[in-house]
Amino acid sequence: MFRQLQDMALFALVAECGSFTAAARKAGLPKSSVSQRISQLEQQLGIRLLNRTTRQLNLTFAGEHYLVHCREMMAASERADYAIQRLRDNPSGRLRITCPAGIGATLLARLNTAFHQQYPDVTLDVSVSDNIRDLIQDGFDIALRTGKPQDSSLIGRFIGHCPRFLLASPDYLARSPALVHPRDLANHQCIGHQAWREWVLERDQQFYRYDIPGTHLTDNLLYAREAAIARGGITLLPAFLLSNEVERGLLTPVLEGWSVQGNDLYLVYPGRKLNAPALASYVEFALQFDGLTHFYGNTSAAGG
Repeated sequence: MFRQLQDMALFALVAECGSFTAAARKAGLPKSSVSQRISQLEQQLGIRLLNRTTRQLNLTFAGEHYLVHCREMMAASERADYAIQRLRDNPSGRLRITCPAGIGATLLARLNTAFHQQYPDVTLDVSVSDNIRDLIQDGFDIALRTGKPQDSSLIGRFIGHCPRFLLASPDYLARSPALVHPRDLANHQCIGHQAWREWVLERDQQFYRYDIPGTHLTDNLLYAREAAIARGGITLLPAFLLSNEVERGLLTPVLEGWSVQGNDLYLVYPGRKLNAPALASYVEFALQFDGLTHFYGNTSAAGG
């Protein structure tokens, strides 16, 4: 069928040009190939489409009728190409997006708002949760995730690296034991995230690992931030959740001589969906969105 469609287009070109020579030149094919394919088309249809003489080609009665349908087919092809081009230039449809709560309630909200203003015909269906969703099984188009995907069926586009800091409220620190070394964390209340049950601190290539006790755990970084502000203890937060809490005196960095490993942010999506115009536009928009790249620099952490 595909070969016949090509031959129909070639027949229309021959009819337009009035000769095999001119049609072959325009199609970039040998004259003999064009003549042979038209003959094969006639044999397949069981009827002559062209009357051939040494000087000219003339359409038969059947050829005139067949040419009408060939031109309709070519016009339909052009309309299909135009429709796809419009879809690429003005993507539409629905995008299902999933993201961890901390990023989702801050960075993703700003990203999606800016994207929707530029591409209003795309419908956004957003799930903000720290539960890792199966993109393929649950029908999601794309996710923002910390860490490179391990599933070979998923594509991960690196956005950047974000530092993390240990912080506590000044009031909590004022009534708590001194904190000068990571080992002193054992004497403090710590608010941990269920995904980071161990804090790894480094100074001058010396590492200290602290296992967070399970006395105060959460699956939501916004909760951890607010609990720390409310004098609940020490917590570990990424830079994007610290817009002005330190400047306002709500939180104070601790153990500043020590650094905590940050995390890498990726756009993750099933490889088979990359050809969807709405998804392709979203990926490119996100990779250039200042609201993400401001917090996530383009340098990955060592070993990240």
